[in-house]
Amino acid sequence: MPPKSRTFEKRYISVSELAARWSVSQSAIYSGKCGSNALTAIRLGRAVRFLRAEVEALEKHREAQKPNNNELAA
Repeated sequence: MPPKSRTFEKRYISVSELAARWSVSQSAIYSGKCGSNALTAIRLGRAVRFLRAEVEALEKHREAQKPNNNELAA
């Protein structure tokens, strides 16, 4: 695989990859029902991609919003 393709794969994530990563259907990603509407959808021809850095930032934010198990036990 040429270096350009690897860079592209590292920078963008496809709908199917995001659906698998979040354990939801692709239609949930397209419709925004799973919070994907907070991401910027980038159309590349017929394909839709998301910025990997934006996905990771959203996941980090969601993780920070979850209550801690220690807090629940108190």
